[in-house]
Amino acid sequence: MYKIILLLSIYLLSSCTSRQNTNQPMDFIVERVNVISMADTTILFDSAVIVHEGKIVKIIKQKDANKIKATQRINGENRYLMPGLADMHVHVRWDPQKMFDLFLANGVTTVANMWLKDGDYDHLALRDKINAREIYGPRYLVSGQHLEANFPVSLQEVESVLNDHVAKKIDFVKIHGDLNPDIYKTIIAGAKKRGLKVIGHAQHKMPLQNSLVLNSLEHMEEFLYTARDEASVQQLATNFLPAYRANVERLLDKNNRKQIVEEIAASGIYLDPTLIVYKMVGVWQSDEHLAALKNDPDLRYLPTDVKDFWLSPATNPYQEEGFPITKSEVDKNLQVMLRLTKEFHDSGVPLLSGTDTFGTLVPGISLHRELKLLVDAGLTPFEALQCSTVNVAAYLGETEYAGTIQPGKRADFILLDKNPLLDINNSRSVSGVFTQGRWLSRDLLVSRLSE
Repeated sequence: MYKIILLLSIYLLSSCTSRQNTNQPMDFIVERVNVISMADTTILFDSAVIVHEGKIVKIIKQKDANKIKATQRINGENRYLMPGLADMHVHVRWDPQKMFDLFLANGVTTVANMWLKDGDYDHLALRDKINAREIYGPRYLVSGQHLEANFPVSLQEVESVLNDHVAKKIDFVKIHGDLNPDIYKTIIAGAKKRGLKVIGHAQHKMPLQNSLVLNSLEHMEEFLYTARDEASVQQLATNFLPAYRANVERLLDKNNRKQIVEEIAASGIYLDPTLIVYKMVGVWQSDEHLAALKNDPDLRYLPTDVKDFWLSPATNPYQEEGFPITKSEVDKNLQVMLRLTKEFHDSGVPLLSGTDTFGTLVPGISLHRELKLLVDAGLTPFEALQCSTVNVAAYLGETEYAGTIQPGKRADFILLDKNPLLDINNSRSVSGVFTQGRWLSRDLLVSRLSE
């Protein structure tokens, strides 16, 4: 009898709790939207998304939305809702708040800064302020100090550097230059032992295979300067320009590229192509194209000193006398990089979206230009957007709670005026952003840019 009463009490309690949870007001409901979940190419037309305590609770048909109580109702007006975008290679070197506002206004809700000393700002403090919602900003991932020939100089210093990454919760170990082989191996092993991701440039003084132990290789450009065999590596080290050009010629050979693609695919490494910054090298190098760049309306978002520095032939470093690569050579190399990008993608190599965001590249806007280049390489708009959403979540080990618009996932999404699956340029038609537990309307986003 006692057991029956106990079971009845549990049933009544759970029933009351269930009714209470069903009837309690949700934090947000985003109504009248067409949901691009990014789980697949299906679009859930005429839907509503319920958000509570920072998570997506449910996606329902719009006809049922009036049954939901919510503290804030957002009218999507038949626009397109998709996960927030990520720029996984940025450099915050000028006014961080203005850069953050530009990222958000362009639908970029996650950024990875690539150097702890960028702009002499305290990037760990910036991350903490964003997390505490003291300032507006995208989710902010941080790389540590650049590891290169003169740092670290000993195996003991490697251990100290890696321990510092753990203590400060730095997201990535960034290899920036060519390292002593023993130090390089110790960094890789030590980072793996501590659960740290190692990212960065290839090791140009070693065969390509040695760089495939990285979690992510930054810049498709690296394949122009990295060889598979020891003899070619030595040529690059002793006579760089002709050896690099010979390497590019080898990349024009389909069979040679096939071997490289197979090696990369077998390694499990992620690639962050940053195609847009390499394309801009040719623009910055060319007198004609640099002069024409002054008419780009997007440059109005750059600080005057940054814009003046990069638009002036006297200060732009790519305009220096004797700069060895012309725009025509850059354009030729870019075509090789686009071909590699497509072949890597087709072989299952996971790609990320990143821009490098320096020079005249405008934060946020440059990511949409990178997505366009991925499509130019042969990816579909959906595949390009995967590089900025689901691939990033997988790379960060967050597939279970990020990367798509699905129940249980983190509420991190953007509202677009136009369907980006039809035209990748539509990814720029941002009319609202939900991130860090806040809804940022178009009016708020625009007003922050004008401050």
